[in-house]
Amino acid sequence: MDVRQEQDGVWKTLFHRQTPQVEAFACQEYLDGSATLRLPDDRVPSLDELEAAITPRTGWRLRRTPVRYSDALPWYRHFRRKIFLVTDYMRSWQELDFTPEPDMFHDIFGHLPFLVLPEYTGLLDLFAPAFLRTDDDHREQIKRLAWFTTEFGLIRQAGRLKVFGSGLLSSVGEIRHVMDGRTPILPFSVELILARTKAIYTFNETLFAFDSLAALTSELRTYFDSVPTRALPDLPTRDEDESNLVDWELADLAGGPGAAH
Repeated sequence: MDVRQEQDGVWKTLFHRQTPQVEAFACQEYLDGSATLRLPDDRVPSLDELEAAITPRTGWRLRRTPVRYSDALPWYRHFRRKIFLVTDYMRSWQELDFTPEPDMFHDIFGHLPFLVLPEYTGLLDLFAPAFLRTDDDHREQIKRLAWFTTEFGLIRQAGRLKVFGSGLLSSVGEIRHVMDGRTPILPFSVELILARTKAIYTFNETLFAFDSLAALTSELRTYFDSVPTRALPDLPTRDEDESNLVDWELADLAGGPGAAH
């Protein structure tokens, strides 16, 4: 079996295992985006077919990267230009329930249905300008806020708790753990989140729920507006067109041209 067949096999298995949980527990925004994106259930979709649905609606584009866990600085440089990085890595058969690294199933199944929604990409647009203009301490805070919102956030809709975060939506094991009531859920608070640490190699010990996407966007905008400007202007240093700049940054992510992965 070649690599593509192996990836398609894992995708198909994950898709069919996760779809019933997503239909039961996902927030309305994800369900709406998924109905528009129409991901195939039997194979990994190409970026071209995904962009055909995403780019005309929100202007966001996709780029593949060989890097399995992108550093935040080049990640947000891409976000600034409305480019979402999709890793080439797919979890193994032994990691179906949980993987500590974001793989292509997480990136595509978990994140991309949201990218057809202008109200969601409006939230994403808040992160990069604040991250790129500030110092390392505030960058760590912004990464933590992203973790507990777009990756592992929960939302209350019609009086019920629903899953908003892409990390939960693509995790067979953790979404069940959370929705079975085994993870404490606190009301969303920037102050409380900044006191928490991210759980990379285990399930999260505590998660946070907000009342609506609009309420989350408003609260995060207030925080981002308060973030100080302390970094030098983050401008391209090479006189290149965008396609070359993207290639350069992807090489940068991997540790430079010719680096081993």
